[in-house]
Amino acid sequence: MSVARALDGLAKGPPRPVVVYLHGCGGFGNSGSTNAGMLAEAGFVVVAPDSFARPSRVRTCDSKTHSRAGPKGIYKNVIAWRLEELDRALIGLKDFSWVDWNNIFLFGHSQGSNAVASYPGSAFKGRIMSGTRCSTGYRGPAEEPALAVYSENDPWRKGRPIKCLDYVGTTGMQVLGLTGNLHVVAKDPAAKVRMLEFLERLITR
Repeated sequence: MSVARALDGLAKGPPRPVVVYLHGCGGFGNSGSTNAGMLAEAGFVVVAPDSFARPSRVRTCDSKTHSRAGPKGIYKNVIAWRLEELDRALIGLKDFSWVDWNNIFLFGHSQGSNAVASYPGSAFKGRIMSGTRCSTGYRGPAEEPALAVYSENDPWRKGRPIKCLDYVGTTGMQVLGLTGNLHVVAKDPAAKVRMLEFLERLITR
C-alpha cells in the first residue's frame, strides 16, 4: 500500500494511537521492519523519521565489529540531529486529524534508543528503548513511564554497564534484561509481550 493510500484511509477513520519510531545507527532496515511491524500489528500508527534523509548524513557505526564509526566526536552531533528529527515529526503530526494526542508514544532502537532517552520533553505518554543500555544517560520526565530492554550478551554491549538501571526508582524507568545475545529484542517472545503490554496499559480508551 502506498503512503498516500494509507494516509487517505487513516483520514476516514477515528483518531488512532501513534508511536514515533527512531531507527538504529544503520537506518530502518530489518530491525525497523521487526519493531515497526510489531507495533503496527498491535494497532498503532508508526511514524518513522528517516535520519538518512538528512543531506550528508554519515554512518556512525560498523555492524561487522559492533562499534561506533565516523569522525571523532560525531556521536553527540548525531543524537542532536535525531532529536531535531523527532521534533519535526511531532510538528508534522499536527497536520493530521487521525492522531490521537492522548495516546502518543515514543520508541527507539539502538542509537535511536539513546535519542529517546535524551528527549526531555513531555509530548509522549510513555517511551520504550530497545537494544539499549542508556549509554548517554536518561533525561525523560521523572513521572513518565519508560521501559528499557536489553540482552545480557548483546554484541553491541560488550560487557559495558546498563546505565538504565541507575534511573530505576527515581524516574518512571523499568528495565527488562534478557538472557541471550539478541540486539533486536522484539524477536524475543517475552520481550515482545512485555513491550506491547507496557503500551497497552498506558492507552486511554
